[in-house]
Amino acid sequence: MTPNKEDYLKQLYKLGAEGDMVSNKSLSHALGVSPASVTEMLTKLKRDGYIELLPYKGSRLTERGAALAAELIKNHRLWEVFLVRILNMSPEEAHENAEMLEHSTSAEVCSRLADFLGNP
Repeated sequence: MTPNKEDYLKQLYKLGAEGDMVSNKSLSHALGVSPASVTEMLTKLKRDGYIELLPYKGSRLTERGAALAAELIKNHRLWEVFLVRILNMSPEEAHENAEMLEHSTSAEVCSRLADFLGNP
């Protein structure tokens, strides 16, 4: 899975928190990408089984997509806590760095990071 796909899943998770349909326009605005890019990526995510896509209604995460998005968000937050508490970064710096780290961290490292931090 590419970081770009993961970013789409995270945004769908945030925008469709209650399983609501998310419009392509909302997703385009949130990610700062063109509507055509959104359409292309959503087609790929649907093909891979991460989203449901309904014409003129929008998209929402499947159970599989929601589980992956929740894991990505958890990993992001763990990195933010680590970077602020241990490396004394500002929240803004921590957020930027966590955005990169979340995409390349194994489940094992995240598990150990959570244990190290006391499972915040």
